[in-house]
This record gives sequence, C-alpha cells and structure tokens, in this order.
Amino acid sequence: MYARKQIDIGYRDLTAALGYCLWNGTDRRHLETNLEALWGDDAVTALSVRTAFDCWLATQNFPRGSEVIVSGINIPDMARILKHHGLQMVPVDMDLHTMEILADEVEDAISPRTRLVLVAHLFGSRMDMDPVFEMTDQHPDILVVEDCAQAFDGCNGYSGDDRSDLSLFSFGAIKTASALGGALARVRDTGVRERMRTMMATYPAQGRGYFFKRTLKFAALKILGLNWVYTAFTQACGMFGVDYDKLVVNAVRGFRGNLIPLLRHQPALPQLALLLRRLRQYPRERLEARRHTGQLVNHQLPTSLRCAGHANPHNTWWLFPVYTNYKSELVNDLRAEGFDATASSSQLCAMEGVDGPAVDCEDFIDGTVYVPVYADIPYDALDRLAATLRQYAQAIPSALEEEPKTEMEPAILAD
Repeated sequence: MYARKQIDIGYRDLTAALGYCLWNGTDRRHLETNLEALWGDDAVTALSVRTAFDCWLATQNFPRGSEVIVSGINIPDMARILKHHGLQMVPVDMDLHTMEILADEVEDAISPRTRLVLVAHLFGSRMDMDPVFEMTDQHPDILVVEDCAQAFDGCNGYSGDDRSDLSLFSFGAIKTASALGGALARVRDTGVRERMRTMMATYPAQGRGYFFKRTLKFAALKILGLNWVYTAFTQACGMFGVDYDKLVVNAVRGFRGNLIPLLRHQPALPQLALLLRRLRQYPRERLEARRHTGQLVNHQLPTSLRCAGHANPHNTWWLFPVYTNYKSELVNDLRAEGFDATASSSQLCAMEGVDGPAVDCEDFIDGTVYVPVYADIPYDALDRLAATLRQYAQAIPSALEEEPKTEMEPAILAD
C-alpha cells in the first residue's frame, strides 16, 4: 500500500534535528536573523503561519465586525483566528481548474466594512495576484494577505507578491521542505514588522524536550510511510478493527486544544536550527521531480478527474485532490489497487460566512478525494494508479461523464 503522502524530510535532517536538541551553540536572535536574511529584509520568523497571522491581526486593531473577504477554501484555524479578533468572513468562490480566486466575486463582496482580503494559494498551485490588486487598488484602506502555506517552491522561487501586506509560508510537518514546524512571513510595513517581533518575543518558548519528542514522532511516521511498512500497518489495523485513517489524520494534526494560547509560543531553538538547515540545503531537484510526477499523472486522466488546479501554470502538486460524487467508491477502488486515497486526510474546509460558504467551494470539498501522487512512487505503479482512475471514470453514470473518449487514451509513464 502506497501511503497517502510522504513527509518531505530526509533521515539525515531528522538526525541533525535530534543533535540540535543537545546543542547550545547559538542564541535565538542569531538564528532568526539568519533565517530572515534568507527570506528578505521584511521577513519575520514565527512558530507557525497561524501564529504570524494572529500576531499581525493584533497589530491592526480592526474594528470588531469588520469584514474579511476570504478564499472559499482554507483551514478551520484561520477562521477561528479571524473570529477571535472579532472579524467576519465573506467567502468567495474559486476557479477550481486554476485554484484562483474569482475577481468579480471579490469586487461584488467589497462593502464599506471590508478591511482585508485573505487569499490562499492551494494544493501547491499559485494564483495570479494581479486581479486581486486591480480590485483593491480602488480601495486603499483594504489590505491583502497571502496564505502561501502550500505554495513554497524553493528559496529562489516565489516568496510572496511585493504588493501584499503580509505573505505567509509554512514549513510544518507535511509541508514542502518540512522542518517539522516553523514559518516565515514577509511583513511590508516596517512599523508593523517591529511590533510583531516585539510581541512574539514575549511569548513563551517551546522547550528542547518538546522538539526532541516531536522529531522522534515524525521519524517514526516517515518510516511508517515506507511501502512495505505501511502495507503491514494497514493490514494490522484491519485485523484488529482499527480505523487507520483516523490514526493517520490525528498523528499529523497540528494544534489541538484551545487554539490561541497554543499559537502564542516561540519555536524551540532546535526548531529554528533545523529550519535554517532545510532552507539552506533543500534539494531543488526533489521539487522538480514532484512537479514532473504530478504533470505526468494528470495528463493521463479524463477532465472530470483531473487534479484541482491542473490548469494553473505554477503548480508543484503538493496535493493531488480530485472531485467525484462517489467518494467512497473511488477510495475503495484505489485502496484495492494499493493506493491509500482518502477523503478525510486534509484539514481544508469550505469557509463559512454569515450567508454560508461559497457554493462551488463547498461542493468541491464535499466531493474531494486526495490521491497519493509523489515522486517516490515508481512509474509502473503510477501507470496502474492512472489506469484505475480512468476505469473509475468510465464506470460512473454517463450523465456525469464530460470527457470525450479520445482524451482518455493513456500516456505510458515508463516511456
């Protein structure tokens, strides 16, 4: 059984992380300065994207009841943070082929109470920000935040739009170039940036012991992701009647409990040291291999089952979500062929506003299946994965089939 996702960190990095837990060779500000120098003059280091976003909002003092236009899909914690600061979400739909926010809906959503537009770059894709700024340039009081937690494509790649007020990048446990945690934010306003640093410096720091245990946990999960180990794990869970899907989801979940107090911490020193190592040494070819794999699989599929964001020219295929009206059937078909697809592994949800969620985004989330597509899966297995998806598309009711037969001819990956 091929695991649903691989943790993007090597065993040498994990060994180094354990070593950092025993090393007292530098101080926090030195590590933060080095990290921020890698990212740019306007960078700030934080425990997580959620931490940086919460802190940034605290510096803004938006009036309670102010409206925030948000991409229709994001994680529930971002909604909880907005609610904590007394802000009201106005979700807008996205083009699911490109995962770009619909500019005309942004324009229609702007009201006298709008103070912020929060856009999320999803599944490894990166949206074009020009349409967003064409709208907000007409409203100078409206700020723009980019949630780029899923969009990292290397230190020399995209680091946020220079016109955004805040750009957020995550290096959490399941992210690209994982450092098991940590985040970098670009904060364009100098005064806001310094206030954020001052505020976060007052947060209690996570301890070395905490990070040591966290490193061991994800080292075990990385080993679990090996094909033969994961196969044995899923079979054992089946024998004992254990829902391994829930076990996996809970194992990689970030903050559990009262969110805001958990966010307001500084990362442990070994966390910062590992993040610095990862950013300095991350192999670009690994990212390119994932991009290549995603493109190859996607091109074999009928339009109805192509990955969300497949038409986006800036896609690193961090996740491979497909839409179907029959999730259980597709998950079962893929698992029967040895691919641990899931309809529940992501924390993403349709953002809920006063008038409900964005319609297309809600429908997509309700029918999303996450398919394991990554560079560590051999080409012959990827061929089999694509063939299973094509067979599924042919088996569903013809009323749902939108793809001409000629476009469903396979392209053999091994060639």
